[in-house]
Amino acid sequence: MAVVVALLIALQYALSWVAGVEAVTVLLLCFCWSFGVRAGMLAAVSFSLLRCLLFGFSPQVIVLYLIYYPAFAATFGAVGGAWRRRGGPSPFALTCVNVVLLALSAASGACAALGLVKVSRLAKAMVDALLWTICALCLLLTVALDVLSALGARGAGRARSFCTAAFCASVAAAFTVAFTLLDDVITPLFMGWGLFSAASAGYFYSSFLVLTVQVVCVIVSVCLLFVPLTTVTDRFARG
Repeated sequence: MAVVVALLIALQYALSWVAGVEAVTVLLLCFCWSFGVRAGMLAAVSFSLLRCLLFGFSPQVIVLYLIYYPAFAATFGAVGGAWRRRGGPSPFALTCVNVVLLALSAASGACAALGLVKVSRLAKAMVDALLWTICALCLLLTVALDVLSALGARGAGRARSFCTAAFCASVAAAFTVAFTLLDDVITPLFMGWGLFSAASAGYFYSSFLVLTVQVVCVIVSVCLLFVPLTTVTDRFARG
């Protein structure tokens, strides 16, 4: 746990200068998947508190991190244990993830097509491109998850591994969206702006560009790194 927390802090320091690009999600996800709920939550709380010590205390950030990361760790620790016992996802879990992915895809496509995100003209092209990218990635993840789940159920080991990565990328993307939405609620309340004020709306739109980059980053990093990282963490968990 100490090694993982140190790696999480180092990764956040190393990538903090690039808005929206992070590797904390995939590393914490793989650790929780292999080591379970208890170790994952302890690492998540330790990371959250140490992060505040190093980057500065802010009440809303402390609350946000202490809600989000323990919930993230508990979810992937529990899902990882259930996944190993069942040998794959349950039909209910697959259905839920499909619904979430299709909802994210539809929301991203609608925001891009209808111009619902009000940003400057200079940023509009970038925001629209990122929204269409999220829309396409979520659709591809949905198809890949369903196809790989069917192949994995027939006993194809490699397909089962890729199905696991696609499943985790889907859930992690949903968590990333939830993190920003939670921040958009907690920060205005702590700052005393009110949820529907002009300041709150400005904060939401300023965080939206970072959110789109984060979602793309999370999907790509989890799809690419989940299998090699869990190969390593599983060995430590068994040892």
